[in-house]
Amino acid sequence: MASESGRAIFVVKATISPEREAAFNEWYNTQRAAEAARVPGCLGMLRYAALPHEGEHAGAEPWQYMVVYEFESESALRDFVHSDTLKAMTCDYNARFAGAGTRARFTYRQIFP
Repeated sequence: MASESGRAIFVVKATISPEREAAFNEWYNTQRAAEAARVPGCLGMLRYAALPHEGEHAGAEPWQYMVVYEFESESALRDFVHSDTLKAMTCDYNARFAGAGTRARFTYRQIFP
């Protein structure tokens, strides 16, 4: 298992209504990406769109999009989760997209390598 100093990620999964999807993607790829680059301890932000997957081990993915913010340590992630920065980012998201979709947040710590 990784020590306390291992990397950690903050994951946001979201769905967005079709009429707000273009604005959502533009905002995430420009404004949110620039904000993430300024977060202390954040090594980067990656965005993903769900792909259909069929097969023996396929699961049901209710989310259209996932963004992964990688942090240099669990401590840096914890600082971000409890920061005024995240509160401001959340308020901005809500002001733009409240009622246009759903989202959930998850945190993970690196355990290998």
